[in-house]
Amino acid sequence: MLHLTSMTSNPTSSNHPVDKGWAWVILAGSSLIFMIYVGTIKTSGLFFVAFQDYYKSEASTTSIIPGVLQIVYSIASLPILTFGLHHLSVRQMIIVGGFLGSIAYFLGFFADRIEILIVTHGVIYGIGFATIHGPAAYLIGIYFNRRRELANSVLVASSGFGGLVVPPLFRYLLDVYGLRGTMLIFSGVIFNVVALAGLLKPPSLFQLFSNSNSKSKPEYSIVQIQDNHEYSQVSTGKKRSISLSERPTPGNGVSSSFEKDETWGSLPHRLDIKTHHISRFSQSFRSLGSTDAVYSLSQSQLNESQAQKDVKNKIIDISLLKKPLLQMYLFVYLFGSIGSAYGHIYISPFARDHGMTTTEVSILVSVTNMCDFIGRGLCGVIANQRIVKNSTIVAISQLVTGATLALCPFYGSFWSFIVLAVMFGLFAGAIFSMTPSIVVDFVGIENFRTAFGILILGQGITMGTGAPLLGYLRDVSLSYMPSFYFMGACLILSGLTLLVEPCVRKRQDKMESQARLSEEVALST
Repeated sequence: MLHLTSMTSNPTSSNHPVDKGWAWVILAGSSLIFMIYVGTIKTSGLFFVAFQDYYKSEASTTSIIPGVLQIVYSIASLPILTFGLHHLSVRQMIIVGGFLGSIAYFLGFFADRIEILIVTHGVIYGIGFATIHGPAAYLIGIYFNRRRELANSVLVASSGFGGLVVPPLFRYLLDVYGLRGTMLIFSGVIFNVVALAGLLKPPSLFQLFSNSNSKSKPEYSIVQIQDNHEYSQVSTGKKRSISLSERPTPGNGVSSSFEKDETWGSLPHRLDIKTHHISRFSQSFRSLGSTDAVYSLSQSQLNESQAQKDVKNKIIDISLLKKPLLQMYLFVYLFGSIGSAYGHIYISPFARDHGMTTTEVSILVSVTNMCDFIGRGLCGVIANQRIVKNSTIVAISQLVTGATLALCPFYGSFWSFIVLAVMFGLFAGAIFSMTPSIVVDFVGIENFRTAFGILILGQGITMGTGAPLLGYLRDVSLSYMPSFYFMGACLILSGLTLLVEPCVRKRQDKMESQARLSEEVALST
């Protein structure tokens, strides 16, 4: 009778901390990176006005810069989240983004016409933003589980805090050093992202340390065989679990041992043998019985690992687009992003058209970003309480933001613009704060990279064409009101669509149930 008196296993494939320990350092480092990088983007409203004044450009031409940035960011995000993260770690990706962002503003220092800024602040900075935004959100999803909504909201809220801190700095630098000097200084500020990326330890690093510690501690397994009641002590030299005997066939007393021992669990999970170890273990245990069972079980585990590798090698899973929930949210994200993102940019020139001074415009930008920081943080707190569904939070926020922009005829005085800044800031950022958690809810963390990349790719199409359209409406009508009407309509349409999420979820559950039933029928035949 086979009896194992000492056994260990390798239950996990990764030992990185989740919701604790270094996970909070990851969140802090990522938040500081977002504060610098995205906070600079949130100052685009002030840059928009400064570019118009310095280069004497029209609104439609200046609007090409954020439009190109969004197109490049969206197109680059999918290959970066799939192929890029397949070959590079998140930390390496963010280091690349830090270099690109710094280079973009450094080259902008030498720009003598607006078309050059389309390349530097649009193309180069857009690629850099793509290497930071998606990978950082993905890393947060790995290091956080139970508190993922809160972590995502803190991460995105940090960009709002950056939008609160950066505009006063920009205003001061612009008054002292001019536009070109400001871009040169911003180049150095953005370069700090490279240093902050050093805090973002890859999860595989923790597993590497774990394996290194386990290799230095050989473990022993005691095997008892009923035939001669002798004990053999074997050193594996690794943290392994080996049990060898004759095949468990009826009548030999071995199968009953396995049936009675409920702690034995699944044999493939008890065996963790690499190919080059099989022959050595076979020779060591040959005197104890047949090794065919061990070899076959180890081979089955190796085949299972190979199957998992094949799944990982399928980097882009286009079949995700068949999921109704992802289809619905793709539509929501495409149209909802237009007003939520570009409102930050066009509030400044809209206020400028109403006679606001540069100081008052800077105050509006700071108020908007301060409320944006508060609003995104509140989204995380509310979502973490599980009181309201994530999709419901976004739907309500989209509707309120759309109504706020659609009421643009009522904004004229400085304090009315303060109301606009407060309402827009509190509600506009919810879609960006909650999207990573919603994507995980809809398709799972294992499909996050592809699904998030698809969303961003689609977002680039609508936002890339939306920015020049908003600028064109301003040039044709000589007012930003048509642009605000358009953004408000997109937001309201997005919010109403998201309210039908329960019906779409029922449809997806029905489709998945039918697919599982078809597979079971196919297997049974």
